[in-house]
Amino acid sequence: MILVADGGSSKTDWALVEGKGVKSLFSTMGMNPYNVSEETMKKEIEENIIPHVDIKNIYEIYIYASGCSAKVMQDVVKSWFEPYFPYAKICVEGDLLGAARATCGRAAAIAAILGTGSNSCLYDGENIIENVASLGYVLCDEGAGTNIGKLILRDYLRGRMPEDMAKKFAEIYKGDESYFLNKLYKEERPNYYLASFARFAIENKSNPYCKQVIMQAFDSFFKEQITFYTSYNKYMINVVGSIACLATEELKEVAEKYGMKINNVVKAPLKALVDYHVQ
Repeated sequence: MILVADGGSSKTDWALVEGKGVKSLFSTMGMNPYNVSEETMKKEIEENIIPHVDIKNIYEIYIYASGCSAKVMQDVVKSWFEPYFPYAKICVEGDLLGAARATCGRAAAIAAILGTGSNSCLYDGENIIENVASLGYVLCDEGAGTNIGKLILRDYLRGRMPEDMAKKFAEIYKGDESYFLNKLYKEERPNYYLASFARFAIENKSNPYCKQVIMQAFDSFFKEQITFYTSYNKYMINVVGSIACLATEELKEVAEKYGMKINNVVKAPLKALVDYHVQ
């Protein structure tokens, strides 16, 4: 049997695979090595992973996790699991390679993540061969929930949102400028807080203003990330993430502007990653 994991910063989805079929599915906490300690993760393995499996029958573990693009972080995550799974070959990769393998399979293409954050790469059918540095929500995250949320909140606080939409926004999100800024600058996980405002744009995307914000964010994603890949417009683009799924038509519209076509859009890559490994 093998274990396949798709790990974000807040949650990890697991599939226990026997033969060519999924035997069971379960979820645990996120395992981004920048955010979780060794002690916490070992407790999580003991309490929420081991009860789901027969250790002696696990011979391969494939983990795709946020924060694991660098080998040093891959080794950290691997070291958490090795004491518990002595019979298994353990492979840890970043979530971007997981997105590429899930959406592209073994075909060369551009793969991207458009969820809370954003990332992208040129994939040769097996490995990432080019990657524009993501750099996170403070500097970049073009096209992501944090980017869309930032545009929405900025326009609201500066009085640039159309009056009808500002009134609607105020009915949903209570508070004055100091309230929003305190939440943003003094509380934990400001990226998730920013991304929460993307929901307003997505749910009201039939409104010209909200559609324009979404299109602006997607345009910056193509301009600042995708166009930097070698011969970028010769490739299909495949995307993982909630923002891409909720605004697929808008994403396709912007892609056409850059002479590109959106191929696969997947909310969560776990099932496709299972297929990749069992095949």
